[in-house]
Amino acid sequence: MNDTAKRISTGVLGLDRILLGGFIQQSVYLVRGGSGQGKTTLGLHFLSAVGKQERTLFIGFQESEDQLKHNAELMGIDVSNIQFLNLTLDKYFFTHQQDSNAFFAESNGKQNPLLKQIIETVKRLAPVQIFIDSITQLRFLATDIYQYRKLVLCLFYYFRKQNITVLLTSEISTEIPDEDLQSLTDGVIILDTGTAGAFLQVSKFRGSDFLHGAHQMRIDSHGLEVFPRLLPPKANLAEEERWRWSTGVEKLDKMLYGGLEAGTISLITGPSGVGKSTLASLFAARAVAHGRKVVIYLFEEEISSLLHRASSLKINLKEPFNNGRVSIEQIEPSHCLADEFAMWVNQKVEEEGVELIILDSVAGLELTLNRNEKAKIALHAFVKNLSRRGLSVILINEIESLSEQFRISESGISYLSDNVIFLRYVEIEGELKKSLGVLKKRLSPFDTRIYIYEIGPTTLSIGDSVVKQGTLSF
Repeated sequence: MNDTAKRISTGVLGLDRILLGGFIQQSVYLVRGGSGQGKTTLGLHFLSAVGKQERTLFIGFQESEDQLKHNAELMGIDVSNIQFLNLTLDKYFFTHQQDSNAFFAESNGKQNPLLKQIIETVKRLAPVQIFIDSITQLRFLATDIYQYRKLVLCLFYYFRKQNITVLLTSEISTEIPDEDLQSLTDGVIILDTGTAGAFLQVSKFRGSDFLHGAHQMRIDSHGLEVFPRLLPPKANLAEEERWRWSTGVEKLDKMLYGGLEAGTISLITGPSGVGKSTLASLFAARAVAHGRKVVIYLFEEEISSLLHRASSLKINLKEPFNNGRVSIEQIEPSHCLADEFAMWVNQKVEEEGVELIILDSVAGLELTLNRNEKAKIALHAFVKNLSRRGLSVILINEIESLSEQFRISESGISYLSDNVIFLRYVEIEGELKKSLGVLKKRLSPFDTRIYIYEIGPTTLSIGDSVVKQGTLSF
């Protein structure tokens, strides 16, 4: 791995992160993808990322300069520092009534016209970065594969000699393979679409490591956005760094032997209306009172509803929410990609020093993850990435069963959790009561008894233990 090589931005923040800093300067990179996948948009980002004091060159074989500038303007991409060399068919072959043989022809030792024009333009403009869209067009124009490879090798040799960083595109096609280009370039980026939507994947990157795997992306009014999929790090909290998240409810904190350890994943599970979000609010309010930074992500309930319920139970969330000591964010699953949400959370952690993350609920989160055919793997990577960085995660999970035999989680995610608190309904003398118990706690002992509890008129109160316990299945 070359840590001393100078990096330059790709123009896309997410791709820079995937490449651990961006492209390596004075290299040649290939972007592969089908029509409409975002190759040209990536190229415009790449060239526009260069400062105003430097020149860049767009060598185009498909769209006109006016079309490119118009499309860039719609996405807010500044092309003022980009020079355009238009080599489209209509400009050269129809205006001058030339055919491809004439355009590529070499005679009496003279350089072919296409190569000559590109080199003369580069000499005149002295660009630091070049984008070629697309190199596949040269293969269509060349009379044979030998002529095409010779031209490509000549271009690569010249660009490297001039210390230019080059990005070029090719169309993914079984009829016209590009294995030769992949072997000649320093890196290969694939843009494609799968069952989870559009994604970007790096298959080759000489001189450096990179984030492997498929990373979700989107093309919208802001251009190309890429959301790196973060993998869980190996590091974890040392034992002396672990404090405990408590609720302020004395009996419950005693059941947890002081609370939930920092850096762990906790699951609060139970049927609808049993008090899961209220219990999570107690952890959040207590953390804020001790100066800890908390963020709550709501996938179903409205922010106003959560704050109103907390206030009615004398749980202090509204005041710290208004002054920014606790963040509560509403997430619309249908408008959010899984990797995009993970990026938001990580930015929140890095920028604001968040220590406790509450996800309410797992069902809403899974609506986002279900765009990925491996949703459980994505959830595992997401929460493990947070916990291994010393962050604490509380997952709110709803189950369908009310009081009889029940499962901890219908999604089969209980294995992820270091701590499991279950809430359920029990019938006592013909009356439906709420009950609470701790089923799992990896890092300390815990009270194994099940207790009756009530919510309101203020906070949560725990009564006597339940004598007759129901059957648990998980």
